[in-house]
Amino acid sequence: MKNYVIIGIIAFVLLMPVIAAAPQISEKCTLSPEPVSGDDFTHSVFAEYGTTTGCPHCPGASAALYSIYESGDYPFNYVTLISDQNDIARNFLGVYKARAVPVVFFDGGEVNTVGDVGESSYRSTIQEMGEREVKRSLDMTTEVSWDGDAKITVTVTIKNNENSFYLGVLRSFITEIESRWNDAQGNPYHFGFLDFAFRRPILLFPQMERTFTKQWDGAADHSGQTFEDITEDNIMVCSSVAHWIPQSRIGYDDLTYYAFITDQSSAGSPS
Repeated sequence: MKNYVIIGIIAFVLLMPVIAAAPQISEKCTLSPEPVSGDDFTHSVFAEYGTTTGCPHCPGASAALYSIYESGDYPFNYVTLISDQNDIARNFLGVYKARAVPVVFFDGGEVNTVGDVGESSYRSTIQEMGEREVKRSLDMTTEVSWDGDAKITVTVTIKNNENSFYLGVLRSFITEIESRWNDAQGNPYHFGFLDFAFRRPILLFPQMERTFTKQWDGAADHSGQTFEDITEDNIMVCSSVAHWIPQSRIGYDDLTYYAFITDQSSAGSPS
């Protein structure tokens, strides 16, 4: 019975009303030393990048994140939350009390950076996140199949490698590799968020593996939008799983938000 109560608390947190982000522009800039490789990472780092199509300082941040991803230097996935084009993205950023763009929340909000801080700084943060101790050692895969007619099936498999139970939150972000929305310089965003496939609590007993499967229909209504024009070769689903206990963190303008810290992430495209 106790486990059901805890799961109910997580469900309430996921479904509670959120404050929509009201982005402003920040020009913060920091310099950090170039980090080493990600061979010693405890997990695949996950980042949620908040932006708008009109933000003049965002193209540099976009280019830096995509450059890091393309380099393959780290186990690293990210999604782009274009808040002025997608209400689901806007509301999700509201959970973090995002008030300025570009903003990047690393590993579920464990750390956040505001402004176009540069590729070196992003790399340093990814290195820091990748080497931190996670709550539990987890294995995770995300598989995607193309069902035709703008439908996909998402399958996420998670294994708890520990000898104690794991209670967490699974989120799977459906994205377009080359987004339908462009930045202020007219370049398409990468991994532009459309909707969630999963946003739910999970419970894993010691050494347990569980698989979650769901079909997602792009032609259905997604908070007032439809995506019936998605194509098989342009879809990627990025998944993260985070420990269920929220942690208080400080964001832009000293606003406090609650972060669910990522323990593992993975990504997959239709094959």
